[in-house]
Amino acid sequence: MSTSHRLLGYFKPYRILLIFTVVCTVFTTLATLAIPWLIGKNLIDSVILGEKSIKLLTMIALGIVALVAFKGLFSYGQNYLMSLVGYKVITDVRNQVYEHLQRLSLNFYRKRRTGEIISRVVHDVDQLQNAIINTAVVFVTNSLMLIGVLGLILYIHWRLSLFTLAIVPILAFTANKFGKWIRGFSSSIQIKIANISSILQETIGGIEVIKSFGREKREIKRFKDETMRTLRLSVKRTRLIAALAPLMEMLTLIGLSGILWYGGREVIRGVLTTGELITFLGYIALAIYPLTQISQAFGIYQQGLASAERIFEVLEVQPEIKEVPGAVGVPRVKGYIEFKDVYFGYSEKKLVLEEINLEVRPGERIALVGPSGAGKTSLVSLIPRFYEPLSGTITIDGYDIKKVKLASLRKQIGIVSQQAILFNGSIRDNIAYGRMEASDEEIIQTAKKANAHDFIMKQPDGYETEVGERGLKLSGGERQRIAIARAILKDPPILIFDEATSAVDAQAESLIQQALEWLMQDRSTITIAHRLSTIQNADEIVVLNKRKIEEVGTHQELLARGGVYAKLYKSQFKLEDISFNS
Repeated sequence: MSTSHRLLGYFKPYRILLIFTVVCTVFTTLATLAIPWLIGKNLIDSVILGEKSIKLLTMIALGIVALVAFKGLFSYGQNYLMSLVGYKVITDVRNQVYEHLQRLSLNFYRKRRTGEIISRVVHDVDQLQNAIINTAVVFVTNSLMLIGVLGLILYIHWRLSLFTLAIVPILAFTANKFGKWIRGFSSSIQIKIANISSILQETIGGIEVIKSFGREKREIKRFKDETMRTLRLSVKRTRLIAALAPLMEMLTLIGLSGILWYGGREVIRGVLTTGELITFLGYIALAIYPLTQISQAFGIYQQGLASAERIFEVLEVQPEIKEVPGAVGVPRVKGYIEFKDVYFGYSEKKLVLEEINLEVRPGERIALVGPSGAGKTSLVSLIPRFYEPLSGTITIDGYDIKKVKLASLRKQIGIVSQQAILFNGSIRDNIAYGRMEASDEEIIQTAKKANAHDFIMKQPDGYETEVGERGLKLSGGERQRIAIARAILKDPPILIFDEATSAVDAQAESLIQQALEWLMQDRSTITIAHRLSTIQNADEIVVLNKRKIEEVGTHQELLARGGVYAKLYKSQFKLEDISFNS
C-alpha cells in the first residue's frame, strides 16, 4: 500500500465532516465560477454591447455582491471543517505512534537514539500536520475549481479548450519531477533533524560531564556542524519549491498568450462573441491561481510524504515480545523462579548467557555477582520478559512466562534500579505510579515504610511537591526512597534490585537499607551486587563469569572455595581499604 493510500485510511472516521467540507467547497466553487459568467456573458454581451439597460446592470452588480457574500460564508465553513479534520487526523497519528512505541520491546530502544525517536514523534508528525492541513484545502478547492473551469470552457468553445489543455501534460510532468526532488531533500532533512535532536538529548543529559571536561566548544561545534548540514539541504529544497511556482506560472502564461491569439482569431471570424472570449479568458485567469496554489501545495505535500514514510517505518516495527494466542493471566504467585537451560543474546551471533540453570525459592534472597559484562543485568531482564531467551524456559510458580499475559506477569515483579527514575510530577504521583488507585492514607503509610515521609513533609508542598524532570529537584537518596515506596505500594511477590544503595552517601544508604529490609520480607529477591560487602547475608550468591554460572553458594562457602567470588571479594576489599586509608 502506498504512503498516500495509507494516509487516506486515517480520514475514514471523519467521513461525515468530510462530506460537509465537500458541500461547502462545492458551493464556494459554484459561487466563484458564476462571477466571470455574469461579467462576460451578461454584462458584456447583454448590457454593454446589447440592451444597455441600467436596471439589468444594477441586478448584475447586486448579484456579484450576493455571490461574494455567499462564497465567503461557505469558504469559512470549508476552511474550518478541513482544518478540524486535519487536526483530528494528526492527533490520531501522534497517539498511534506513541501507543506503538509503548508496545515495542526494549531491544528497539537499544538500537536507536532517543533523539531520533523523539524527532519522529514530534517533528515528523508536525511536518505531516502542515502537509495535511495546508494542502488538503488547497487540493480539494482548487481541483474542483479547475474541473468547473474545464467544463465551462468546453461549453463555450471546445476547440479553443483543447488548444488550452495542450499545456496540461507539460505542467504535470514539471510538477512531478520537482516533487520527486523535493521529497528526496525532505527525507534527508528529516534525518539531519533527528541527528540534531540526538545531540540535544545527549548534551543536555550530560551537561555536567561536558562542563567538567571543558568540552563546551567541542559540543557547540558539533551542534553547529549538524545545523549547517541541515541548512544547506533546506536551502536546496527551498530553491526547488521557490522555482516551482514561477516556472508553473510562466508555462501557464505562455499558454495564455497562445489562447489570446487563437481566441482573438475566432472573434474576428465571428465564431466567438466578445463576451464569450472575455468569459473564457476570465476562466483561464481564474485557473492560473489554482494551478499555482496546487504546484506550491504539491511541494509541501511531498515534504509531508517524506515525514509520513518515516512515521510508518516506526509503525511497521513489530514488538519482539508478544503474547502468544491463549495466554493466561497469572494470579498472585509465591515467587518460585526457575531457569532451565537458558541461552540469550541480543543477537544470535553474540551470546550473552549460556546454559543458565537457576532456582529462586519463595522468599529467598539471591545475589548476582560477577565481572562487568558477565550478563547480570541481562539475566534479570529476562524475568519480566523485557527480552526473550534464544532457547530454554523460565517459569514462575510453574507458569512458563512465554505463555502468560505480560501485564499479569509484570504485576508480580518490582524493580528498583541503581538510578531511580522519577517522572515530572508530584511526589504523590510518583509513589502512586506503583498502584494508581491507592488512597492518600496508603501512600503516606508506604512512604513511612520507605523512610521517605519525614523528608517529604519538609518539602514546600509536602506530597504535592513537584520533583522536576527525572526527579532532579530531589537528592539521589531521596529519589531512591521514592522509588522504593513506589515498589512497596505495588506489593510484588518478586523483587529485583540493581544495587539500590551504590550511588548515595552513607546516611542515605542506612535509611535505604532499612527500607529495603522491610520491602524484602517474605518476597523472592534477586539483587545485582556491585559492592560485595552488601550481600554477605544473602541466602545464596550466584557468580556469573564468561556468560555462565560459575559458582553458587553462601558468602562463607564461596570464600572458602577460593574461586572467582573469593578473588573478586579480595580485590574489592583491597580497593576499599586503599580508598579509606587515603
